[in-house]
Amino acid sequence: MNILLRCQRFWTDVILILALIFGVIANLTGCAATQMGPNQVPPGKHLQSIAIAPQTAAVALGNNLQFSATALFSDGSKTDVTSTAAWISTQPKVASMNPAGMAISKTTGTTSISAVYELVRAASTLTVAPPALTSIAVTPQTPSLTINQSVQLSAIGTLTDGTTQDLSNVVKWSSTPTGVLTVSATGLATASSPGTATVTASDGSITASDALAVAQPTLVSIALSPQSITLTPAHSSQLKAIGTYSDASTQDISASVTWRASPSGIVAVSSSGLATGKALGAATINAFLNTVSGMITVAVVSPTLNSISITPRGVSIPLGEHQQLFATGTYNDGSTQDLTSSVHWASSDPTILSLSGLGVATSGSLGTVTVTAKSGTITAANHLQVSPPVVVSFTVTPASSLLALGARMQLNALAKFSDGTTQDMTTSVSWGSADPAIAMVNDQGLLLAEQLGRTTISASSNSVAGSATVTVKPVLAVSYFSNAHTSGVADATVRLTNPGVTGGNLCAEIYVFDQSQQLSECCGCLLSPDGLRTLSVNGDVTGNPLTGVKSKTGVVKIVSADASVNRSCDPTTIAPKASLAAWSTNIQKQNASTFTITETTFQLGPLGDDELAALQQQCSFSSTLGSGQGVCSCGTVSGIP
Repeated sequence: MNILLRCQRFWTDVILILALIFGVIANLTGCAATQMGPNQVPPGKHLQSIAIAPQTAAVALGNNLQFSATALFSDGSKTDVTSTAAWISTQPKVASMNPAGMAISKTTGTTSISAVYELVRAASTLTVAPPALTSIAVTPQTPSLTINQSVQLSAIGTLTDGTTQDLSNVVKWSSTPTGVLTVSATGLATASSPGTATVTASDGSITASDALAVAQPTLVSIALSPQSITLTPAHSSQLKAIGTYSDASTQDISASVTWRASPSGIVAVSSSGLATGKALGAATINAFLNTVSGMITVAVVSPTLNSISITPRGVSIPLGEHQQLFATGTYNDGSTQDLTSSVHWASSDPTILSLSGLGVATSGSLGTVTVTAKSGTITAANHLQVSPPVVVSFTVTPASSLLALGARMQLNALAKFSDGTTQDMTTSVSWGSADPAIAMVNDQGLLLAEQLGRTTISASSNSVAGSATVTVKPVLAVSYFSNAHTSGVADATVRLTNPGVTGGNLCAEIYVFDQSQQLSECCGCLLSPDGLRTLSVNGDVTGNPLTGVKSKTGVVKIVSADASVNRSCDPTTIAPKASLAAWSTNIQKQNASTFTITETTFQLGPLGDDELAALQQQCSFSSTLGSGQGVCSCGTVSGIP
């Protein structure tokens, strides 16, 4: 590298020396002349320097650059000496200089440009850059497309050095107006709708354009498929019409053509090309669109049976059950037909499984048989098994029940099997309540009434289920009295308590009936949680009869009610709730001097809607007409107040 630099400097110096020598000779010649030239220095001033322009320049390969040289004199004057100065390039292979100061690019690189005039030198730096783009040409020119057809456009760039380059993947492609065609980033133009569009390729400020026309392709031919089809009567085949266009594109035009079959009566063809066999024979089907048509031939023949299949296959039939079998025939045209009623059915052991002429299989005993269905020479076989009987239904007893709130009842589930036998499965079924808040049932079928209302109780095993309805009613507590106002006998009592289940007060709505079942007295008594109220039969229960006649025997009915909505415990307006505990003592006369005292709890039962209404109405009547009579009293309270 150092040797090359030294060689360059040597030859540069030689060139400069030669230029100076030539300049001296020129000056001497000028002095000897009788008249000064236009660029010679006049007497009385001398050359001070030369200015070269441009000082630092760049030019693309293939382009030329004009330099200028200006002489500056001692008197301040200037003279353009571009055409008389000696121009020198230190790297002529990069750029050469002509006598007029024009730099001619040769190859990329950098060179020093010098101008020598009157032994004075000025220098500039010139860089020859790679060739630059001067123009773009789009090819092919003015192509014509049809809709959905594409053409690959190319953008060929011409550079300053005269070379060309494919810029298709570099330029920016665009099309106007939009909607006629689209151009991809690589120049692939695809037609969208008829019209004319201008496609532009641009690279910076250099652009080129081309006009493209989009026209509708014309139909050239129609091909129908499938060719030479074979149908059977009532069997159909979908035909297709494929059109070939002038741009070599194809399109399904089945819905656009006009279909026609001849002769008529053999094949019917719909507007969509569905061909259906009507009668045995041969026919021609044509599809027309304007003046272009296509044709196929169709043969309608009788179908032949290829095979029979029996369904369902390999099933297990529980003992006592029936199973409908089906025979389906498959024909050579691919069609199928239900042959259940036309085939001959047979069982390898009718004692295990018998078959009707319509394919109904009836199980007779446990085992496995082979069932066949035959039509002509075609036979199908199926293996079936008769399995142990299965549960087909459940009966829940009682089917409908009325329970008092808090009462319990045992439900039973009776299973019926496919062979007609029955079995109690109460403890093996799954029990459930549709609304456990009203009534819940345990896994043994024991029912507990929890809340007023109605719900469904179910018993199930696998996919078989049975059900019963349960209605929960308010509790009606009933007891009798028999010793009222018996002389010399201790008084009988009625005791009531609130168990505190609800955590609040309850009302004991009391209704007393005489021996004629007529309402004698009624009243409402408040009971706090865990409180105990004792009523005298003679004083509280029967002491103020409506008729004024005190009963010696009769019945006491008590309804537990919600005190939060009936704070006065009005027995004419009852809101039944929860349950009170009630029991009574009764005194029975054995003989003239002997009495027996028994203590019994009130009998609890559901309070029906009719009886609830009757109790309230009778008590209301008694309260209205009794003038103070017909109202019982609430006795004494002990325990928690």
